Amino acid sequence: VAMAKSKNHTGHNQIYKNHRNGIKKERRPRKMSMRGMNCRFVRNQAFAKRGMKCTEEEKVERLAAQKEAQKRMEEKKVVERAERLK
Repeated sequence: VAMAKSKNHTGHNQIYKNHRNGIKKERRPRKMSMRGMNCRFVRNQAFAKRGMKCTEEEKVERLAAQKEAQKRMEEKKVVERAERLK
């Protein structure tokens, strides 16, 4: 009668085999696939993105308005602090 096997597994050579082609990170897509989505929704989304684009003048106007609003807020804070100290 033959004896039972004593060794069932070894880690010998496994590291070498794993690193032969390099251990790589999983590559994730940058954009979600539109495949399988409702085509009307996808089409509408494209139109919506196109409509959101603005001209350079509009950007400048927006920035100016933001800066103006910030100045007003700072002035308001200064006035409130002065009133609290009185």
